Amino acid sequence: MVSSLLFLSLAKGFAAGMLLSYLAPLPLMMVGLYRGNGAVLLAGLAAAAAVALTAGGFAPLPFAVVVLLPSLVVVRQALLWRANADNNVEWYPPGLVLSWLTGIGLALIAIGALLIPDRPDGVENGGLQAWVADTIGRTLDMMAPDLTPGQRKSASEWWVPFFPAMVAGSWLAMAVVNAVTAQGFLVRLGRNRRPTPSYRELELPLWLGVVLAAAMATGATAEGDLGYVARSAVLVTLMPFGLLGLAAVHGWAAGRSNARLILAGLYGGLFLASAWVFIPVAGLGLVRFMTRFRRAGSSGGGKEE
Repeated sequence: MVSSLLFLSLAKGFAAGMLLSYLAPLPLMMVGLYRGNGAVLLAGLAAAAAVALTAGGFAPLPFAVVVLLPSLVVVRQALLWRANADNNVEWYPPGLVLSWLTGIGLALIAIGALLIPDRPDGVENGGLQAWVADTIGRTLDMMAPDLTPGQRKSASEWWVPFFPAMVAGSWLAMAVVNAVTAQGFLVRLGRNRRPTPSYRELELPLWLGVVLAAAMATGATAEGDLGYVARSAVLVTLMPFGLLGLAAVHGWAAGRSNARLILAGLYGGLFLASAWVFIPVAGLGLVRFMTRFRRAGSSGGGKEE
């Protein structure tokens, strides 16, 4: 019920609706990480039913995609474990949970592109990007009719080129933030089923690097819808590498006396400058990623799950 209320807060026009709706997966993930897969499914279906009864129409569909889907994925993968050779429990690595979420985010971009209708009347150039530009223009006309032509042009130039990446990236960020927060709350309450992983030791699977390289090559050479989707896929795939870069900074700062000051400056820069600081952080993550596989390849013992 809490999850459905958080999700509906944006539609009902509450002042803090954007922030509250962003936390809608949190109750489901807490239930699932405490009680298991069946509990998160049951809670999610109950929340979807509450959304349907309250908002009606197609409201349960976005709830299922934005809230229930990442909750199911996080809970199922995070609670996987196996016994190693020493008979100790090995929990599913957080990097692989992150890779699952990234892959689903990329799949959502592809599905969205396939579901876009034919270009509307009046759009000069066909294709997905033209449809996005027309849709954003209509949205601005409805929600911000007082914008000047210059402001409208600036908003469109900012949103249109990477709009699929903004949507999928927001979905991925929401899933990650809520998963980490849910695990942290459960630890404080003494209700966590798995121990909190060491995020500073985050590792990503090889296929993410392959997907990133392919998307970059396609985005640089292809035109039309394929190039447009590929460039958005690049940004979404870079997000795990940005988190890998943050993990590297945390590891580097851990042994320093001014660690809190360093991290405060980093996160302050991310908050104020957003994408501009994220780019070098993702670059650091890429360096760490490539260095790891170079070492694994030279030793002959590299193994990726």
